[in-house]
Amino acid sequence: MAIVTESTLATSEVFNGLNEMSGSNQIEKAINLIKTAKHLSVDDIEGAYIQIRQYPNSLSRAAVKAFEEGQVALVYNQIKSNSVSVALPFITFQTQGKTVTYVFVDNHVRLTKDGVLNIQYTVLHDLLVGALVANKLKTNYEALLSSQYLQKILMTVYTKFVIRVLNKEYQFAADKTSFDTIQFWVNKFFLLNIFGSKDSPDNIDKLSSDNVKSLDEMKLDDVKRLYNEKDPSSVTGLLELVKTGSARMNSLTLATFLSSWINYYFPISILAIDNVEYLIFMVFTLLRGTNLVSINAADIATETKNIKLLNEELIKLI
Repeated sequence: MAIVTESTLATSEVFNGLNEMSGSNQIEKAINLIKTAKHLSVDDIEGAYIQIRQYPNSLSRAAVKAFEEGQVALVYNQIKSNSVSVALPFITFQTQGKTVTYVFVDNHVRLTKDGVLNIQYTVLHDLLVGALVANKLKTNYEALLSSQYLQKILMTVYTKFVIRVLNKEYQFAADKTSFDTIQFWVNKFFLLNIFGSKDSPDNIDKLSSDNVKSLDEMKLDDVKRLYNEKDPSSVTGLLELVKTGSARMNSLTLATFLSSWINYYFPISILAIDNVEYLIFMVFTLLRGTNLVSINAADIATETKNIKLLNEELIKLI
């Protein structure tokens, strides 16, 4: 069994940090669960499954089909010490020539007194859709790269997520110069290091400048130069650059940032920091309001311009 490496966990700084914090290799735990834990059938989730099948939209139907055809599998483990971190909702492996995304449902399933598995259909729906999108990104990442809509909308929400956490801790938004400087840097970091945009450098700078209103041409050129000099390739590198954008951020480190992110958005969202498939899952769940990710952050997604087109754009990846 080999992990597929398009939008990869292998080089994810956040995922590697998660392994260190948990004291165990989450990929190894995932493989062990896939081999030994129960793979749920339609009969195991019948109540929730019937309700999901009634969803009328194409994305939901495609998620159901992916489960039925084995592209997405639900893994349930009752021994909590064997469970993967709640921060890893699903993972994709290639086995016997087939790409399968495994969803770990331990933290979302409850056993009734009669021993019947129970999972909220809204939660199961979002996990299946997130896994389906992740699966398709592994087999055809070019479909994502070719979507100008997804590139822009994901950049916008990603930067909003990051700035919400930073501003909550350091309250720099009133300084428009600092705010727009940091916004540009986070935008560009997302495009180059999370999304993997194939646009030209000029187009990337132009898109990164979207909604940057308070910087004149000379100041913006300086902001671009500072980014290019530092050329951050990791979240730590980005945060070191961001610290120079406001004197309020002297105490900013990767550890403080991750802690604040988890507190604000919940642990299931942490891999969205440097991995696009989990970012899509985070955005999708916030739009749906299932509270897998803190509902307090829902406005970041729901109030983003043109976000209502997300479903029909995601279906183009399938």
